[in-house]
Amino acid sequence: MIRINLLPEAKRAARTSGGGGGSSQVWAGVYMLAVAIWLAVLAVIYFSYDSELQDKVRANQDLDTQIAELRQRSARLEEVRAELEASHALEEVVTELNAARTGPTRALMELSRILSQCPADRPSCDDVGPTIDPQALEELRRDNPHAGFNRTWDVRRLWLTKFEEQGRECQMEGTGRTNEDVAEFLRRLTLSELFDGVTLTRTSSNEDRELNLELIEFELTCRVIY
Repeated sequence: MIRINLLPEAKRAARTSGGGGGSSQVWAGVYMLAVAIWLAVLAVIYFSYDSELQDKVRANQDLDTQIAELRQRSARLEEVRAELEASHALEEVVTELNAARTGPTRALMELSRILSQCPADRPSCDDVGPTIDPQALEELRRDNPHAGFNRTWDVRRLWLTKFEEQGRECQMEGTGRTNEDVAEFLRRLTLSELFDGVTLTRTSSNEDRELNLELIEFELTCRVIY
């Protein structure tokens, strides 16, 4: 009969079984430590990004506040601009009303100047003739020696019988001794700074039987500038 001693193998199996349990505990500890380290790293990353996110949120809130303030200022600027435009419009209306009030008087005063002449004892008069810038008149005379007006013209050779002005459009009628008298009156009107677009619309010859003189009747249109 053969006998086998199994006692040493049982001891070795027991030792092997006991050693495996210790190794599992070591690996479990290593795993837990790795997990803890990984969680710590994730926590650091999370809090870092969270802090950056909070900074951006605060920056966005500051920008929103600035935008709201700018919008309020812009709205106020629009109000001020509207007030200024209304003020300018009112100023223009007042200026227009003042011009309409004083313009006709000035136009009549200008006609008085145009139909005035220097007394015989005065060689020249600054308040006689159309209102025109002396430099502009001198330039006209340089271009055309015949430009300008005749200061020696006898204004009694022409008289106005009608003057109407509406909406700055005027119409005149009158009578002159000759065509040259009518032409001199037209030259003075054309040179004046207060009249523009002077147009002779009609002339006709008419005999005054009482004076036994042939007179020139005329009509013209123009615009008043004021």
